[in-house]
Amino acid sequence: MIRKHFAGFAASALALAVSAQAFAGTVTTDGADLVIKTKGGLEVATVDKEFSFKLGGKLQWDAVMFDGLQAASQDDAFGSTFNTFIRRGEVTFEGNAYKDFGYGLRISYDGDEDGTDVDRAFITYSGLDVVDFTIGRYRVDYGLENTTSSSWITAIERPFMYDFLNGDEDTNFGVHVKHVGANYGVAAQVAHYGEIEDEGNDERFGYTIRGNFAPYMNGTDVVHLGANFHSARPDDSRARARTRMGIRSDNDDRLVFGDVASAEKDNEWLLEAGAQFGALRAQTEYFQRKITGENGAGANADVDISGYYGQVAYMFGAVRGYKVDGGKWDKPTKAGAVEIFARYENNTVDGDATAVPTDLNDAGGVAFIQAADVTDEFDLSAIVVGVNYFPTPAVRLSLDYTDYQVDNINTNLVAGDGSRVEDDGKAITGRLQYVF
Repeated sequence: MIRKHFAGFAASALALAVSAQAFAGTVTTDGADLVIKTKGGLEVATVDKEFSFKLGGKLQWDAVMFDGLQAASQDDAFGSTFNTFIRRGEVTFEGNAYKDFGYGLRISYDGDEDGTDVDRAFITYSGLDVVDFTIGRYRVDYGLENTTSSSWITAIERPFMYDFLNGDEDTNFGVHVKHVGANYGVAAQVAHYGEIEDEGNDERFGYTIRGNFAPYMNGTDVVHLGANFHSARPDDSRARARTRMGIRSDNDDRLVFGDVASAEKDNEWLLEAGAQFGALRAQTEYFQRKITGENGAGANADVDISGYYGQVAYMFGAVRGYKVDGGKWDKPTKAGAVEIFARYENNTVDGDATAVPTDLNDAGGVAFIQAADVTDEFDLSAIVVGVNYFPTPAVRLSLDYTDYQVDNINTNLVAGDGSRVEDDGKAITGRLQYVF
């Protein structure tokens, strides 16, 4: 029922934005003159920029065919599986009042167990020359590919290293401070992510720091560097190392390689680098995360996670935009562009034997995905290649191929239907996107 109501609301908002492009009439105002824009949503603003309002949103529809380890929970375990679903559906309202105060509200459905909710609601203040303030529930800038909008990321899914990170999670409530210069940005925040302290009634707050710097900028040519740090301050709450391996599905299988029931420390840092010269663009990111604590039986259970990816892309007919404010890639500079890319990613999870779950798959009823050696580390790797087509500024068509492997899986076990456990797999994913 929630999905049906959201779909109707999104359709109405989309119809309003589209119809606004087709009809015009006389507009009157009791204040400053208005400017109405319908390219890329519906935006109304006063000419003195004191007040504005914008309606926008996006729809992403995915189709995926996959097999192997990520299909372990299917009726035909490990067999070829085809799913279609709405990956994201969003309607956003944002603008400013009295020039220096801004606001934002987003209703979102992203296909997970949370369903449809208001996942962003914030107020900003930019009246100071030195820093801007944001308070509320907002998106977090953390890492190059994560800071880039899901509308304009290179592959259909971000590198699965972000599954292992905490700092990229949107806040439940926080205070964010940012300073932006001509070629750099520095941001810090204290935020609550929805958890309550185990030994009290208070919310548990963590903190995040990010800095980005572009030492070279010449038109659309740019060199980008960045560094991030996040402390979750777990206060004896649960911390897990788990991933989808970059594959979304109806069953939403996730592999859990480390589970700390009572974490005392949970810190991570992330380095980012990217460059674009002409139509050629390359980037890489590297992270380390350390979780220290105990398992459910009270035994020490520490987990060390590290990983990286390298990615190269080439765009025909346009180039990627770049935004210093946030340090991120943006949409192509022209419609009709075609982009091809290739990415290699590798992650390692090295945990105490006491932190390795007996069953690595967190889907219900899957008890046959286990470690070959609980004293050994897990090595996860994937190759992703794909193509993106941007026929208009609002539409994107994407097709990706993923080939992945997980070392230290016990392939001598069998599923309930007698299938031998697999430690690798492949996926082909397609996406139709409309942004307004």
